[in-house]
Amino acid sequence: MRCDANDDLALHLVSRVHIQSQRTFTRIESQHISFNQEGGHMKSRCFIVLLVTAAVLAAVPCNAQVVGKNLKIFLGYSNLQAEGLQDTNTPPGIFDTDFFRDRTTLHGLDASITGAYKGVGLTGDVSWNRHRLTNDITGGQAHDDLDMVYFMAGPAFHYAGDRRVEPFARIMAGGAYTRRTVSSSVTLPPASTATTSFDTNATSFAAGLGGGIDVRLGAGPVRLRIIQIDYTPIFFRDRAISVLGAAGAIQPFNIEGKRADNLRFAFGFVF
Repeated sequence: MRCDANDDLALHLVSRVHIQSQRTFTRIESQHISFNQEGGHMKSRCFIVLLVTAAVLAAVPCNAQVVGKNLKIFLGYSNLQAEGLQDTNTPPGIFDTDFFRDRTTLHGLDASITGAYKGVGLTGDVSWNRHRLTNDITGGQAHDDLDMVYFMAGPAFHYAGDRRVEPFARIMAGGAYTRRTVSSSVTLPPASTATTSFDTNATSFAAGLGGGIDVRLGAGPVRLRIIQIDYTPIFFRDRAISVLGAAGAIQPFNIEGKRADNLRFAFGFVF
């Protein structure tokens, strides 16, 4: 009888611990989902672009889906020349002589998948670029970080012959997710640190128009994309945000929508 009572007590304690752990995990999971809700929306948009592209590629005849010939996967370095960001720049047009001087450079990655049959097909493209601006301030440092993610898809036109050099062109539409984070960290006596930060983000309509050149590397399916250039404008909408005023109070601020004439360069490998 005593052994049975001890067993019942142990089972009761284990059951309570299990229920409490489930409640704790549920609270943690709920907070995590709430905290990452905006990031989840952006990731879902990228996933939708890739899913739609994959679905269309699946419709291409099976005998035409040959990796490296009619189905190409690109992965490479991306250099985004963006207008109207941290640096002061308001050039009048994309062909202005100060185009490169008056833009902010963001470094990152670009990936795309293209399916073509007899030179005509569909491409899906996702790129991520970042720029970090760091300034020394009294007693610490200030950081201004900018992230831009493009997710676009559209028709593509590829050279379908057997030559070593293969040009291509494409027209895309989709969206661009922009996030800017400003933070500062200051050391206070005797041994404490004061940190302040805020961030703002937006998802806007974006387009892409460009092309490039692939060069065969031997007889296999691997190619070197020596250059890819895309004109990638973003059409920002009017937005109302809150900013920290000079007196330390939160104040409303209106951002007028405009078009950012960005240009994206990339190179890498095609498989």
